[in-house]
Amino acid sequence: MSFPTGIPSTAGVAAQPGTKAFGTANLLILVAAALLFLSWGYTEMAGSDMWWHIAAGRELVQTGTLWMVDDWSFTAHGRDWLNHEWLADLIYYGWVSAWGVQTLVYWKWLVLVATFGMLLLALARSCGNPLAALVCSVFAVANAAPFLDVRPHLYSLLGFSLLLLLRLQRRAATGLLVLVFIAWVNLHGGFFFGLMALGILLFPWREPSVAGIRGAVLAGLVCLLACLLNPSGLKVFLYPLAYAFDGASPFRQIGEWLSPFKPGGIASPLFFYLMWLPLLAPVYLVPALRRKLDVPWEGIVLTALTLAMALTSRRFIPLFGMSLAVMFAPLLALCLDRLRGAGLNLALAAVALLVGLFRLLPYPVQAAPAFHYLVAEYTYPVDMLDFIEANHITGKVFSLWNWGGYIHWRTDGGLKVYVDGRADTIYDAATYRNYVTVLGSGPGWLELVEASGADYVLWPHSRGNGGEKLRELVATGRWRPVYSDAVSWLLARTATVPERALEPSPPGPWRDLAMARNSQVAGNTDIAIRYAEAVREVMPWHRDACDLLVSSYRNRGEQGRAQQVLADCRSYFPSEFLR
Repeated sequence: MSFPTGIPSTAGVAAQPGTKAFGTANLLILVAAALLFLSWGYTEMAGSDMWWHIAAGRELVQTGTLWMVDDWSFTAHGRDWLNHEWLADLIYYGWVSAWGVQTLVYWKWLVLVATFGMLLLALARSCGNPLAALVCSVFAVANAAPFLDVRPHLYSLLGFSLLLLLRLQRRAATGLLVLVFIAWVNLHGGFFFGLMALGILLFPWREPSVAGIRGAVLAGLVCLLACLLNPSGLKVFLYPLAYAFDGASPFRQIGEWLSPFKPGGIASPLFFYLMWLPLLAPVYLVPALRRKLDVPWEGIVLTALTLAMALTSRRFIPLFGMSLAVMFAPLLALCLDRLRGAGLNLALAAVALLVGLFRLLPYPVQAAPAFHYLVAEYTYPVDMLDFIEANHITGKVFSLWNWGGYIHWRTDGGLKVYVDGRADTIYDAATYRNYVTVLGSGPGWLELVEASGADYVLWPHSRGNGGEKLRELVATGRWRPVYSDAVSWLLARTATVPERALEPSPPGPWRDLAMARNSQVAGNTDIAIRYAEAVREVMPWHRDACDLLVSSYRNRGEQGRAQQVLADCRSYFPSEFLR
């Protein structure tokens, strides 16, 4: 088995496919790559957008139209919704309908391995050395790991890798590129970056000519026009431009879009080391190297572009890492080409395989525990929504931004939220600013909630000053408690929501967890432990049940038992949040 070859710039291992050892080494590299890529697919993140994407797929099926209006909020109800990721939503909903929501972790892993697998193949072909390609692609996935959650943005990473596979050291047919962009523009807004990357990959860097530039421009224009084949037409082009140039937009202060130098949002420690590597680009101009290496102009220009983007917004850090891999693969290949022994290549490939196995060893491939941690399922008000469904509660609710999508998925518009993760594709800046004031308990937050028109407030115990908000709202006499589960509380407006007899949520581990948490707060440790143990009989990996038991046993001085529970919980998923 051998990697594809194109225009190798060095006499590396990819140029010597004649031996059995070479074929074995390549096979080991492919297997090692898949395991290593997968091992960076266990990022724990509260994937709040995932829920409304699934719900949007269901909405598309229910309405039978691609032109959507808001039916999930009471602040933007009836407003046109620019859902430029409709195809991704349909894929989500189809996947969940066929295999269940927890299996979305398999979707993520498939996209992840496909993305960086294609990057590996593109690098191996361009630099001529599969080991160098493996090292560079592993650094790319490690750099991207903090951002690899269950969201459609993974399709843009996949699209970028596909462009590199089709155009790096190759001349893919324009028709094939057109098909890529027709799919991409309907999967994720990152198609806009894809068009910029395509321009760089199409340019005839090594043999500039009028005819070559003309051909590149024509191919780029055809792909640009192909992107108009979406339900929203030009709006999908205008949206990212408006977002990029509107410095006053409060939505640009959402944590995931902040500069990596600002506090908050997703942290990517490796980026702060890799960001300096582009300074080494002039090394390709050293005469001794120029005689051996082809300057990777595409990689240099892509790296410069994506570094500028990443310094502005941390969400572009994965694209930077992938571009950096293109830039440095030839240089690393030249260094590794000095290790010409087939046996040594086989040994290095075997080491990479063992590293991949070692990294994967602590993690589950079972969907349920992986899903629980990868999307932080334990942070969502599962039992609360069970209670709401059991009592057919409907109306307007002021809730946490991160919970909006989950509420949509569970109630299908029965509870209409104040705001959610769809951000400026549906909501105006004033609505978002008011929400931020409430979240931070800023001046006038209580008045904003009461003036919002919400019938209910659904809020977490431990975030956004949850305890303080609960006390202040109840103290007004205009709000009364309805229910409390393990992560949230629900208040109803006394003037508009009449009191009535309410049914408990259905029996099961989520209700048991609510009982455990409420018992612990009330000081009934023995009862809390009993309910938490009942949760673990059904969901032995449940993080909150594990943490409750560990803290309870420690408080009782039973350190050995606490450590036993902790070790057992970590055997299902070695989360850093299990302490």
